[in-house]
Amino acid sequence: MEPVLDWEQRYRDATTAWERGELNPAFQALRPTFSENPGTVIIPGCGRAPEVLAFAQLGWHVIGIDVAETAVMYQRECLASTGLTGDIEQGNLFDWHPSTPVDLIYEQTCLCALDPQQWLPYERVLREWLRSGGTLAALFMQKEGEGGPPFHCDIESMQGLFASTHWDWGEQAFRAVHPVGVCELTYLLTRR
Repeated sequence: MEPVLDWEQRYRDATTAWERGELNPAFQALRPTFSENPGTVIIPGCGRAPEVLAFAQLGWHVIGIDVAETAVMYQRECLASTGLTGDIEQGNLFDWHPSTPVDLIYEQTCLCALDPQQWLPYERVLREWLRSGGTLAALFMQKEGEGGPPFHCDIESMQGLFASTHWDWGEQAFRAVHPVGVCELTYLLTRR
């Protein structure tokens, strides 16, 4: 399962329009929920997202994984400079597994960056990573037109992908407009 783009080159060329430069409004809205019972959280395709540091500040054991060395080094330096810890892994997320299932997965930009042909294997990976009863905080990208990344994550298609045989869907938790003009719909799913 190879990445759609050379993400490392995108960081080097500073062509990273997906980066907000600040916490996602969905994270801000869910902060009280995330503050309740910190455990272990995985942020797949973490890039340089400030949510890695924010989860660590809330007391979570953070595991970030990204294929791009620049992003990995950034996150490691960010945590070290604040005296916080976490595990920031470099690698292909289809080849990596946590030592034990985790409590939360914060899926912010990884799914929409994957080729839709990779979505079913990705759902399986997320299910393997997450403990039964754990939460998948999923921000589904909504966009017009074909192609990507980002790829359109139609909610009806997402409900088929994250099927009720393995996932319980909560109500839509948040809706935000990304700075690039597309919409993100946030749902909290519980792993059966």
